[in-house]
Amino acid sequence: MSPLVLMSFRNLSRNRRRTLLALGAVVVGLCALTMIRGFVNSVRQAQLGATVYGTTGMMQIHRTGYLKNVLSNPLDLAFADTAELREKILSVKHVKALSPRLQFSGSLSAAEPVVAGAEAQTNSEPKTTFIAANAVDPELDRIVLPQFYTWLTAGKVFDTADAPSMVVHGDIAGPLGVGNVELNMSQPKELWPVLLTPDKDGSLAGEAIQVTGVIGSAVPTDKRLALAPLRTVQRILKMDGQITEYVLTLDDVARASDVQSDLVKILGPDFEVSRWDEIVPFIQELLSNIDFIFDIITSVFLLVIMLGIVNSMFMNVLERVREIGTMMALGIRRGYILALFVLEGAFIGSLGAFIGLGIGIGIVAIASKIGIPINAPGSTLKFMLHPFLTVSFLLRAFLLTSMGAALVSLWPAWRASRMKPVEALSAV
Repeated sequence: MSPLVLMSFRNLSRNRRRTLLALGAVVVGLCALTMIRGFVNSVRQAQLGATVYGTTGMMQIHRTGYLKNVLSNPLDLAFADTAELREKILSVKHVKALSPRLQFSGSLSAAEPVVAGAEAQTNSEPKTTFIAANAVDPELDRIVLPQFYTWLTAGKVFDTADAPSMVVHGDIAGPLGVGNVELNMSQPKELWPVLLTPDKDGSLAGEAIQVTGVIGSAVPTDKRLALAPLRTVQRILKMDGQITEYVLTLDDVARASDVQSDLVKILGPDFEVSRWDEIVPFIQELLSNIDFIFDIITSVFLLVIMLGIVNSMFMNVLERVREIGTMMALGIRRGYILALFVLEGAFIGSLGAFIGLGIGIGIVAIASKIGIPINAPGSTLKFMLHPFLTVSFLLRAFLLTSMGAALVSLWPAWRASRMKPVEALSAV
């Protein structure tokens, strides 16, 4: 080992109290920073997962102009769901599965039931609420959006695409009086809620439909959301074999841009392919804001850590003025003295980063195993967060702290190397 490196390391034990205080600042700062990063990572992962596995999917395919056509009936841009079209989409590399959907809107009317003896009766005029619904094939939809089906708070989701049933959001079920799923299931068909919806030609179509489940939301969503069987809705709307979109899941969400380019080439100008961040740009903006805020927090923590190291190194130089003068009188070069103090600062930063990151990793691992329940703004369900850290963050934190400590030590080290031997030896 180089004598310079060995001497720098040994000098840390000369004033143990000051060294421990400087190390303490680094350890506490890095430990806190690590825990915050683990929590932020879990929030980002939960938000992204709820979006791509519970709301929008990773990608969606529509007829050209669908997403911009917000003022007209979405059924006007419906297209045929054919085996050939599905095979063409699934042939694209990284596309794992797809789910056909038919988006429609309408109203749901129900009379609030009461139970008198063994018979269900009604005690009020029918209540009506507007719904924005998706008609799905439950088997395929569970593959593409598995997280959505974990948000069921009562009852069950229909098992087939032609079941005469529906799942509604809790904010719809309450006012309609259909929140008691067990009671709904025992009602005769005459007391089922009535679904009324305009078809593609604008004519009103309707049918009695059973509410079999109630869903919540783990992300801010439209509280008028409902889920209906695909073939049932196609029959009601007289749109057999017609859908408004495909929802896709990929083997890696990071491949979305590449897959989008490939799908655009294969499908041609009649279809538009949209990534999740294009469908809900506010979610992408939210994730970017989270990263930006954490960058600010990181800068503040590192600034406080560096100030503690600078203060410690200045005090170190002031206490060793005569020693510095003696070294110069013996012919030791100024560059050697500068390097000596810089290495001492770097050792403090590296050792403190190693200990702080180690403690932080342990705390994050425990928190990940236990889980942290939290309510997201606008949600009705709890997220279970599992904090985690990435190797890139740990390496970057260690290097930034070590190099930053060496850098801020340059000033006091330069002051030490610029002393005049006579003045330094005569210092008291």
